[in-house]
Amino acid sequence: MINEKIYQAIFDELSKYLTLDWDKLIVYLEYGNASYTFAFYIQTGGKYIKCYDIPDISEKELAMSFSNIDKFISKERSMENEKLWTNMTMTVTKTGQMHTDFDYTDLSEGTYQFKKNWRKKYLC
Repeated sequence: MINEKIYQAIFDELSKYLTLDWDKLIVYLEYGNASYTFAFYIQTGGKYIKCYDIPDISEKELAMSFSNIDKFISKERSMENEKLWTNMTMTVTKTGQMHTDFDYTDLSEGTYQFKKNWRKKYLC
């Protein structure tokens, strides 16, 4: 799978967006044939805030962070000899617990139902 240093690099890149009262960070990375989709959610006070809804954070800043993450993820992903995962979810709690799930679902036919199920699993 992925080198542990990569998980730390992802957290380090996104930690600048965390509020003082954050409880959990959920990172979603999805890779398609020629593109990627990244997002993250911060849980605070029992509610989740999507990265694009964080006050005073521009889409340009987020795009730069996602580009930085892609640089080390795509390199690590290209070294995998097995079937490539299509999406990864990384959960980090304020107490330092971390968990990562990899999924190999073919998303080329659309992601609506997959993302609906993902939201139920990780954001409810």
